[in-house]
Amino acid sequence: MAKRKKKQNLIYLSLIIIVVAIISGSWFYSHHTREVSNSYAVSETATLSSGARVYNSLSAIQRANLPDQALVKVNRYYLTSNDNDDTYARITYNGKNYFVRATDIELKMNNEINSYLTQSGLPHAKITKQISNIFEQRGYSTSSGNPRGVVIHDTGNENSTISSEVSYMKQNYSSTRVFVHTFIDNQQIVNIADTKYMAEGAGPYANPYFVQFEMPHEYTAASFANQLGNAAYYTAYILKQNNLPVTKGTKDGGGTVWTHAMISSYLGGTDHEDPISYWSTAARKLFGTTYNINNFVELVQAYYNQM
Repeated sequence: MAKRKKKQNLIYLSLIIIVVAIISGSWFYSHHTREVSNSYAVSETATLSSGARVYNSLSAIQRANLPDQALVKVNRYYLTSNDNDDTYARITYNGKNYFVRATDIELKMNNEINSYLTQSGLPHAKITKQISNIFEQRGYSTSSGNPRGVVIHDTGNENSTISSEVSYMKQNYSSTRVFVHTFIDNQQIVNIADTKYMAEGAGPYANPYFVQFEMPHEYTAASFANQLGNAAYYTAYILKQNNLPVTKGTKDGGGTVWTHAMISSYLGGTDHEDPISYWSTAARKLFGTTYNINNFVELVQAYYNQM
C-alpha cells in the first residue's frame, strides 16, 4: 500500500513538473518572441552604442557579443506590437546578420546638416498644443481612421513667423478653407489642429490621408538646422504614434514621408512645389551643401530610433 501511494505521488509530482515546464516555456516564448507589425528595408551605416544588447535572432533567445562602437550596416527595421512597441534593426557585421533595438544604434550621416544635428545630440523642441476649434473636423479616409503619413510644407513667405502665419490662416479660413495641423520653426512645434482629423493643405488626394505641417523660413545656419531637427522629430513622433514606418513617398502612393511637391507630382490635385526650393536654397547659402527629401527621411529615422 505504501509503495502504491509513493508511486502515485511520483506520478503527481511528474505531472506538476511537466505543467510548470509548459507554463514556463509559454511565458518565456511570449516574452522573448516579438510580434512584427511592419518591416521595411533600408541601406544605412551605424555604430553600436556602448552596452548595446545584440541578438542572433528577433526572438532574442540568444545574445551575441559584438564590440562596443562596432561599425555595422543596417538593412531592415522591424516594428513590433509588443515589448513596448520597440523598433528593432537588422544589422550586418562581418557578413552575418544580427538584431538590436534601434535605440542602441547611432546612424552615420552623410549630409552635413544631419551630421551637425547628430553631433548636437539630435535636439528638438517640445510639441505645444494650441488647438483651435474653428477648423472643420473630418475623419481620415483610411480603413483604420488614422493617418498614413506626413506631408511637409514651407510657407513661401519671407520673414513671417509662426504667430503671423497662424493668425492669417485662422482669419482667412472661412474663405480659403485651407489649414495645416502644425507649424514648426527653429524653437517651436505648435500644433493648432487636432491630428485625429484631416487637414486641408495639400489637395483632395492627400488631405484625407496625411498629417501636415508648415515651416516658416529661417535665415541662419543654426536656426535652419534646428528647424529641420524639429520637423524630423515631429514627423518621427507622428509615425511612431501611428505605428508607421519611415519610408519616402512613392509614385504608386506608398510611403509615409511626403513633400507637397511629391503630392503634386505623384498624386495630383495640387501644383505646389514646396519645400524643395526653400530647403535647397537655405542649405546652399547657410551650409554650402544640398538638402532634399532623402536627407530628411534619413534624419527622421535617426529621431525615430530614439523613441
